[in-house]
Amino acid sequence: MFILNKKFHTKIIVFKWGNIETMFLEQLILSEKEKSFFLSLSEKRKREFLGVRYALRAIGIMNIFYNEKRKPFLFPQEKYISLSHSFERIAIAISSYHIGIDIEKFRKDQKIIKLKKKFLRKDESIFIHTSHEKEYLHIIWGIKESLYKLEGGISSSFLDHYKVSPFCIEKDSCISCWILKKSYSKKFSAFYRKIDEHYLVYIIDK
Repeated sequence: MFILNKKFHTKIIVFKWGNIETMFLEQLILSEKEKSFFLSLSEKRKREFLGVRYALRAIGIMNIFYNEKRKPFLFPQEKYISLSHSFERIAIAISSYHIGIDIEKFRKDQKIIKLKKKFLRKDESIFIHTSHEKEYLHIIWGIKESLYKLEGGISSSFLDHYKVSPFCIEKDSCISCWILKKSYSKKFSAFYRKIDEHYLVYIIDK
């Protein structure tokens, strides 16, 4: 699935994948550092690693690099890239601007409820409709995860450093959000949509 945001020169690819065959790994050209990293991963993370590279190859991107915080980048840096995966879905964002993306499978169990104290602010909880609490929590988590990736993984608190403005899931597909630091604050617009059983969120720093 492709999503284009022409205004911000951005392409979003949501890719569904199953088992990646061993032969695909044999076709990949990995550096010794990448091979060492791959072998250190769990079986789940290995599948994600291969799935991302399979999806990138499908859209013509042969190589991807990571900085010391594991933030992905392309070389030469004419475009910016962000990645996310959840179960059988992989989301890739490529933009002319810094971008953060997150995809999360909607969980019907209580996991997101149990985790909310780690990321949900009191001023965010007041606009959540109790009949759709899990939906709101998935979107808010996706927004804060996207802000975290946009920053390059330098924040230490989803509670203190990121804020989501009130929104209504029945009406809004663009949501205002903030990075809050002692030295500055900055407002962003988060875009989201539901794709089957997944929530996709992305934020562009323009």
